[in-house]
Amino acid sequence: MTLDMFETRFWATTSQPNDTDCTNIEGVCPLSCNSVDIACYLIDNNGFIIISKEQRETGRFFGEVDGSVMAQLIRMGMFKRVSLFDYQAMCKMGSHSASSARPLLSPFYGLVAALKWFLSNFLLFLLEFNICGLWHSEHFADAKASFQVSAHKKKGDILQPCDTEYPSFVYEPSIKETNSLIKCGRCQKMFVTQQVPDSNLLMLVVQADCDCSRQYGPITMEPREVKYILKLQYTTYTYLSLCVCDP
Repeated sequence: MTLDMFETRFWATTSQPNDTDCTNIEGVCPLSCNSVDIACYLIDNNGFIIISKEQRETGRFFGEVDGSVMAQLIRMGMFKRVSLFDYQAMCKMGSHSASSARPLLSPFYGLVAALKWFLSNFLLFLLEFNICGLWHSEHFADAKASFQVSAHKKKGDILQPCDTEYPSFVYEPSIKETNSLIKCGRCQKMFVTQQVPDSNLLMLVVQADCDCSRQYGPITMEPREVKYILKLQYTTYTYLSLCVCDP
């Protein structure tokens, strides 16, 4: 089954017909996910969006899209935070700050530095020099631009092996359904979550006309580097000194 067909079946199943009996139902009825007042999501047991009205949100972690509802689900125990570790990650090397003080060097080092500078500039001059470029300036400009691009690539970030820690969220299957109300300043956001029977999916209906982004930031799964600190244990020895005194 393709994702498009799955979405079509989902939207058709969640839409209530116009002749729905709403006598014993409080709130808006009949209700459809096509309404602009609500946002419907189908997420898996790790909080990733399977179906959303916004195609760009498919595949993203729900906490990045709506941090207020995800924080409330974690607070209510429907999702639990679990720390995972990656022992084969690559991290950027930190920039080392150099002192502005210049060490005292021998005049010999200054002569060697001047010689290296002269040889490097001379080699660059030979590489960039082109007799045809005297008559065809555009070729000379292209070569200069390609050299600048290659020099820019050399200034990229340097990566080194490291260990990282990143959060993961797991659904608690004992909670089949829950709903709550989130106060966000001048408005209140209501949401309802229900487990889809015989699956690892959850249907989430959120009130869309209340913005809580100022009060609740997004919950991301960005990894952070784990830095190990070696602790030295010192053993304390007690020495007893005896003094023999004459009476």
